[in-house]
Amino acid sequence: MKQYQRAGIWFLTLLPVLPAGAQERSTLREVGRTTERELNIVLTSTFGSVTISRGEPEKMLVIEADEAARNAPASTEYTIRNRIGYADICLGEEGKDREEKKHSFNFGDLNRGHWIVRVSDAVPVSLDVELGVGSGDFNLTGLQVKDFTLSAGASNVTLAFDELNSTRIDNMTIESGVSKFDGRNLGNANFRHFRFKGGVGAYSLDFAGTMTTEVDVDIEVGLGVMTIFIPQEVGARVSYDKSWMSRIDCAEDFRESDSNEYLSDNYSSAAGKMNIRIDAGLGSVKIRRR
Repeated sequence: MKQYQRAGIWFLTLLPVLPAGAQERSTLREVGRTTERELNIVLTSTFGSVTISRGEPEKMLVIEADEAARNAPASTEYTIRNRIGYADICLGEEGKDREEKKHSFNFGDLNRGHWIVRVSDAVPVSLDVELGVGSGDFNLTGLQVKDFTLSAGASNVTLAFDELNSTRIDNMTIESGVSKFDGRNLGNANFRHFRFKGGVGAYSLDFAGTMTTEVDVDIEVGLGVMTIFIPQEVGARVSYDKSWMSRIDCAEDFRESDSNEYLSDNYSSAAGKMNIRIDAGLGSVKIRRR
């Protein structure tokens, strides 16, 4: 691979590589780290499967496509402004015309399949992800996640923080449509405000991990079924609007403090607290302990 810079923009000449154990050659795209102190990624996937995970410190971004993805259009634009790297990634859709947008490089003829995006763990990263039809596997363990926004259409998505995020997330927003969503160890995301909006589907939010402060959680469910797992040591207040159309089922250590609120027995004494507001619509919400 060769790379050169012009006006703060990296242009790449890339060679295909064969991952260990692969039967057929895949394509690798990468952006080496220079002066960046932060990374901002906007990723849009129309169809197919997308994986996001921790990469190497000195490579800001590595994008790999399996053999099945060869004929699908995809493109990426990467620029550096004020020592912040900006990556605009489009997978499974037509990229911008190269004559009109010369600052981008095209993946070539990639087809529907699986894309793997590896992100540097050396700098704070903001992620804005939009999925159409397909699946997403986002293991953000080890990354310095500063902001996270996800919008998923007809997609099955898993999201994990298996270690404590070293960077604080002010607002973490997830919208999931006709889909399945599974969040694991979300307490390690280190957020102040968490918002989830679900349409029709099955959703699981497991807030296991390290939580030692008071946080706010807003949940909105349409016709879906939501299960929320809260660690035993975390105190929780659950407020909601009662309706004959919705159903809230809390764990045994929750007491109804008034007509619209449940309070866990340890809410006053717990170091970590969750203030959970629920709008269930026609959906069903279960709150369980881990």
